[in-house]
Amino acid sequence: MKKNNPKAPRRRRWPFALLAAALLCGGLWADSRWRLVTTEYESSSPRLPAAFDGFRVVQLSDLHGYEYGADNARLVERVAACDPDLIVLTGDFIDSAGEIPVTEALARALTALAPVYFVSGNHDWGSGAAAALGEALERAGAIWLHNETVALEREGARILLAGVEDPNSWAVMPTPEDVVAQARSQGPEDYILLLGHRNDWVKKYPDLDVDLILSGHAHGGIIRLPFLGGLLGTEHNFLPEYDKGLFHSGSYDMILSAGLGDSFLNGAVSARFLNHPEVVCVTLRTA
Repeated sequence: MKKNNPKAPRRRRWPFALLAAALLCGGLWADSRWRLVTTEYESSSPRLPAAFDGFRVVQLSDLHGYEYGADNARLVERVAACDPDLIVLTGDFIDSAGEIPVTEALARALTALAPVYFVSGNHDWGSGAAAALGEALERAGAIWLHNETVALEREGARILLAGVEDPNSWAVMPTPEDVVAQARSQGPEDYILLLGHRNDWVKKYPDLDVDLILSGHAHGGIIRLPFLGGLLGTEHNFLPEYDKGLFHSGSYDMILSAGLGDSFLNGAVSARFLNHPEVVCVTLRTA
């Protein structure tokens, strides 16, 4: 007579457990990849003129050719909801020339909301299409800052906006210290907002005479772990210190965007996990 095995039904449950785990992971991945989030920051400085108190800056970074709806309509809608006075694009918007139309259409929609300024990232230059990208941005009404500084005016006051070209660009060019020194020559006491794609400012240049740096490049650490933060660093390291968020160097604030797109294994894998694509909204305050 065959005996019943009370453990058999329990053994047959494992395929359902695996299926449930796969569905959960798939849902978390899809949510992490496509659900845009807005992160609000405040940054204050005694050098900020009173006329700029409450000035709103929206930062977009690391799009890598992705689209959030036709012509990035979802992304533009979220930017508009921030009521920006200025929109800055901090590099890595294309991986190839074929993605330029996506960036051009986005820039054209953004310039209808506020002035738009761009600084390059390593992938913009690695695409081999940086010149064509610049032409597209110009057609759309955006301005590419090539190691240069512009003045932004409001109610008779001004701040300075400086942009640093990515190191992946020209072999010989000004250093970040040179760019900041040139900006300081225009306004020794002016508030300076610096745009630079890389995420190593606090580590490499902790004493730059600026007030705020907006950067990207780190993708939030690609995969984010609860309580630990980003898993993968840009220097092929684990649990990087500078993955996303607000950092203080002692001289300035640095806000590091988690970015919007992916470029993992040359774009072959959309690897974001527990790491939503991010629109950064910064409110400037007079300390």
